[in-house]
Amino acid sequence: MARLYTVFGGTGFLGRRVVRCLLHDGSARVRIAARHPDLRALPPDRVECTQADLLKPETLSVALRGADGAVNAVSLYTEKAGVTFERIHVEGAATLARLAREAGVPRLVQLSGIGADPRARDAYIRARGRGEIVVRRANPDAVIVRPGAMFGEGDALTAAILGIASRLPLFPLFGDGSTKMQPVHVEDVAQAIALLLGARTPAPLYEFGGARVYSYRELVRAVAVAAGLKVRTVPVPIVPWQGLAAVARHLPGAPLTPGQVALATTDTTAAPDLPGLGELGIAPQDIEAFVRRHAGEDG
Repeated sequence: MARLYTVFGGTGFLGRRVVRCLLHDGSARVRIAARHPDLRALPPDRVECTQADLLKPETLSVALRGADGAVNAVSLYTEKAGVTFERIHVEGAATLARLAREAGVPRLVQLSGIGADPRARDAYIRARGRGEIVVRRANPDAVIVRPGAMFGEGDALTAAILGIASRLPLFPLFGDGSTKMQPVHVEDVAQAIALLLGARTPAPLYEFGGARVYSYRELVRAVAVAAGLKVRTVPVPIVPWQGLAAVARHLPGAPLTPGQVALATTDTTAAPDLPGLGELGIAPQDIEAFVRRHAGEDG
């Protein structure tokens, strides 16, 4: 019998890639657990769907039943009525971790992010950091993964840079643009998570960074040039960004959030003393090559 893996948030930007990676070699079955599961374009003989909500423990128990491994790839970037960072990234994550342990699920992979900090002033970053702590308490064998800013088809990172660079004569930076970043391809992160589900003795914590470390200013220029665009950057103090984010988070699609602004002032590079993609045999893809390839396709 093929192993069964449950992917919570399996319809999201990362989650759906994890599902595809698990299905790739034909040896696994996948249960997509999401508030609005969708089976389209997936093989119905190897994929099942179940409605699941981190705020409804009874749905989590059903989704975990009989699973050989589980992934919590549920993310919340903007708060709304009754659905807060604390409830999703802390309370919900802890409940899922506890239920996975009680159900005897051999492996739980918990998604976090580079820069997560339980002492941070920003609510999103703080909840991510607190989530790691409560998950570890509830399920000591859980594997926590922290990717850097993810790029890939349909991403927000390169889309935002190219959208601004193609429309404005000057590109406004967060502060002076010196914050360090190590963007990582979403497919690399998905492959790593799939490998960790089947690993015999994984480390308790991984940080996944991409092929190169950039300052934010360098990243903006590199992405624009790769797409064939000219860009002139201009520094903008963080305080106006904070005010803009406070308003923008209430707009449709939340084009800018306080969490994004807070992370823009925090270096988010993979720690050299933690295992990463290399330890799993994955050579990280290059963001500039990705942009050149997709710019050519669009052209």
